[in-house]
Amino acid sequence: MKQWKKSMMATALVMGLAIPGGVSAADHTSPAESSALHNRGDHDGHVKKRFGMYMGAHQRMYMTLLAEKYTPGSVNEWQSVLKERERLLEQLRAARETASEEKSQMRAKLREQVNKGEITSEQMEQKYKEWKEQRLGEQDPAGEKEDRQAQMEKFRQTHEEFDAAIESGDAQKIKAVLPKLLEQMKAKNERLAKKLAEKKK
Repeated sequence: MKQWKKSMMATALVMGLAIPGGVSAADHTSPAESSALHNRGDHDGHVKKRFGMYMGAHQRMYMTLLAEKYTPGSVNEWQSVLKERERLLEQLRAARETASEEKSQMRAKLREQVNKGEITSEQMEQKYKEWKEQRLGEQDPAGEKEDRQAQMEKFRQTHEEFDAAIESGDAQKIKAVLPKLLEQMKAKNERLAKKLAEKKK
């Protein structure tokens, strides 16, 4: 029972690190955390943000403690990578909020033109669609989807390896998997940085 609890705790804490997400990648909350919030009926944005930051702090502490115990030479690197992840996530969140506001303003502008009789509703939808395509560009370049799926499969395998290592309590297995998790976190940061650069265009 004790081993099971330890395994579940490890899984919950590292979900945001080991498994990439689409929308959740730009938020501190993992899918599991979002589900927990929903089940609690906690829909207040402020509380949700605090909860996400709270879990993020736990993830940082947990991975740092593991690194200190099993791969002490990588502690500074872990801290740097986790700090960079937080920075990127915060900037992505801000960029998405800005994009959402711009969409709302564009819709309002086009709606006003419809109300004035300058364009029809159909023209409004077409103009909005064209504006979004111009702003967003190509969303899924050739080959990117396959690359993303391959990376997700690697993440899943490493996550399972990590979970099994923690559950077994085998120091050698934990030492072996931590560097893999670190490399995956670096790769995830690179994708976040790329996504942020695209949003800033």
